[in-house]
Amino acid sequence: MNIDHIESFIYVVEYKSVHKAANVLFLSQPTISARIKSLEESLNVKLFIRSGRSLTLSKEGKHFLTYAREIVSLYRKSQIEIQAL
Repeated sequence: MNIDHIESFIYVVEYKSVHKAANVLFLSQPTISARIKSLEESLNVKLFIRSGRSLTLSKEGKHFLTYAREIVSLYRKSQIEIQAL
């Protein structure tokens, strides 16, 4: 699990689309999909329920989202504070 994978997960949730998240992050759709898959493997859960092209957060995905946002927030805050030293 790494911060890029977590950020990609958050973008997919916010934009409700792997394609839109990929565009915003200037990455390919397969890259975003691979990051989500890697994150799911790392957590040993399915974060999304996939139905055709539709993505819905799973129960575990909803639970992880809170932690994901906190992790990214703390990471960004630490970067700012460390650079200020």
